[in-house]
Amino acid sequence: MVDRYKRRTYLAGLAAGGLGGLSGCLDSIPVIGSGTGEDEVGGLDRTIKLGLLHSVTGDLQHVGTPIHNAGLLPITQLESADVALEFDVEEADAETSPAVGVRRALALVEAGYPAINGALSSDVTLQATQQVLIPYRTVSCSPASTSPTITALNDGGMVFRTAVSDSLQAVVLADQAAAEGHASAATMYVNNDYGYQLSRAFERSFAHDHGGTVAQQVPFEQAADGESVSYSSELSRAVDGDPDVLVLIGYTNSGAQLLRDLEASGADPAVLVTDGMKDESLPERVDHSIEHVRGTAPLSAGPGKEYFDRLFEDEYGADPDSTPFNAHSYDATAILLLANAFAGTNDGEAIGASIEPVTNDSGERIPPDDLARGIELAAEGELIEYVGASSGVRFDENGDIAAANFEYWTFEDGAITQLETVTIDG
Repeated sequence: MVDRYKRRTYLAGLAAGGLGGLSGCLDSIPVIGSGTGEDEVGGLDRTIKLGLLHSVTGDLQHVGTPIHNAGLLPITQLESADVALEFDVEEADAETSPAVGVRRALALVEAGYPAINGALSSDVTLQATQQVLIPYRTVSCSPASTSPTITALNDGGMVFRTAVSDSLQAVVLADQAAAEGHASAATMYVNNDYGYQLSRAFERSFAHDHGGTVAQQVPFEQAADGESVSYSSELSRAVDGDPDVLVLIGYTNSGAQLLRDLEASGADPAVLVTDGMKDESLPERVDHSIEHVRGTAPLSAGPGKEYFDRLFEDEYGADPDSTPFNAHSYDATAILLLANAFAGTNDGEAIGASIEPVTNDSGERIPPDDLARGIELAAEGELIEYVGASSGVRFDENGDIAAANFEYWTFEDGAITQLETVTIDG
């Protein structure tokens, strides 16, 4: 078989080599609407280009790696099916840092990649889209950025996400707190847009829907991998007043330290956590039992979930549900590839405009196990209805998923156990 899958990883190592050659090079970026000029428009005799901007290091590394792997699966799947199209994929590590994410986004744009699966962290997505991707008309689809701020971006139809907005997760989180009998709460949130917005949205829902009170909302700085930090001071403020429940909104590295510091403090509120801390490595990183901890997270429940699970397990020998966003990453890549095929050109605006025709309920239904046929139909200009692994992937006018499933979960015997599922509309 001819090797038609050009997978490159050099952008992941740019931190060591520096980005001096990329800084200030905006003049060399292809102009809006120019495409790459490397293939003919339309048909199957062309190369589809895709960038992945994920966090495989930094505070999200433990969830970022499987999300990244899931985002590569559609390429592997299509290559194995020997479709006529060729694929050129570039992988970049945002390091869970907005500044790094902006530089890596710039590198992808300069290299001519018109569509990006990413970023993961909401702060990285907000900075990368506003500073680079939107101005240079590069379409993006995030599998994991959940901040409500993304909904309001003035993006001209260039920013999508398969992850559901935290405006919905906040409702689920407040419902769970109330269902457990809690009337008062405090939140501790990672000091970025994801943490701030989810904390505020939880407060609104807990008060408005359940008559609860949130006495303290305390920000904390996320911990770098391997960094020694203490959150004792922030915890002291949060538990002042003896809230019934402490809601922790953050990521695994910081979350492990928060739970250690909470245990050491002697305070004993109930604990609820969010999707950023749904990580099977968390129990082994905390030196005491955390089986009392409960959490909420988006739940992958699309028509193609079972097929995705088998594909992920076969390729990586790992749990497809190790993070809440693995299936979302698969769908983000699949949608961008299908839209590129329908557009017939490596042009960001054309690809963005083609997302609706490949998720159109008037088209032929294409689940993940029929992706190869779907991309060939799209390349021939046929309307298709891609139905995903994470959800039915119905986008609203803001590029958001219109409805989603969530789960309540806990840790048991060092593993994540699902307690209940719920569906909520936007």
